Amino acid sequence: MNELQVVVDQKPGVIGFNFEEIRDELQARMDLYKNATFTDEYRVYAKNEVAALRKMKKAIDDKRKEVKNQYMIPYNDFEGKAKELMQIIDQPIGLISQQITEMEERRKEEKKAKIGALYDSLVGDLGDYLTLKKIYNARWENASTSMAAVRKEMEEVLSSVRKEVAMLGAMTSDAVPEALRRYKEDLDLAGAINYVNQYEAQKAEIMKREAEKKRLEEEQKRRAEEERIRKEERERIKEEERIRKEEREKAEQAAVNEAAQGFFSEEADDELPFEQPTTITAFYKVVATPEELEEVEMAFNSIGIYYTRRDA
Repeated sequence: MNELQVVVDQKPGVIGFNFEEIRDELQARMDLYKNATFTDEYRVYAKNEVAALRKMKKAIDDKRKEVKNQYMIPYNDFEGKAKELMQIIDQPIGLISQQITEMEERRKEEKKAKIGALYDSLVGDLGDYLTLKKIYNARWENASTSMAAVRKEMEEVLSSVRKEVAMLGAMTSDAVPEALRRYKEDLDLAGAINYVNQYEAQKAEIMKREAEKKRLEEEQKRRAEEERIRKEERERIKEEERIRKEEREKAEQAAVNEAAQGFFSEEADDELPFEQPTTITAFYKVVATPEELEEVEMAFNSIGIYYTRRDA
């Protein structure tokens, strides 16, 4: 379509008026008010002056509006005609633009279909982790973005995600399945690793508490067992002592009985010195302390009594 040229025959308008004369006159008058001081006596005069000045200002503004309206008449006529021409042009612009929009939409839909097919061919086993929506870039739809560029970007993202999934899967922790589930939601590798670390730290703390609890329980069992063994040992020793005491008492009693029987037997008479007509052989059983027995023997010796001693 040949380009139309808009030809306008515009003659710059000139608006002349006695600007300098009025300006100089006003400036001279206004200078009179700079140092003017009005008292209550001249209050009415001051009001009249303000009213006169406002009337003068309004007269100038009214003339400005009148001149503007007259001056704008040719412009307003030109503006109306220009807008009419633009409306004529707008009709085909709208029709053509609509078709361009529809063509662009079709092109974008075709590009989206190609992008989806490319994603399906590359995603492999990462579909659960990396949906097309998560990596989609609206810039891929632009006509200036080639499918080769789209493939490159998509492969880079998929490669990065595959490495991160492998990294999480290689961690030795019961928290890995949950970490992978969280990674699927936001692809936040740092967050997933932090979750595993926190889980392991909590697990270690729990295991530490469990180990301490088990150690204390085993210590209590050991002490209880030692106490039981000591108690049984005390009871055994006590029983042995009782048995030995009984055996000792029996032995002592048997020895006493045997000594008594021997001491009072007729065989003991053969060991005594010769009897004299005035002597009497008598046997006493004395129960005394060693000191007391020593005193008894000393008494026997002091009066010349013959005696023999057999300890029970």
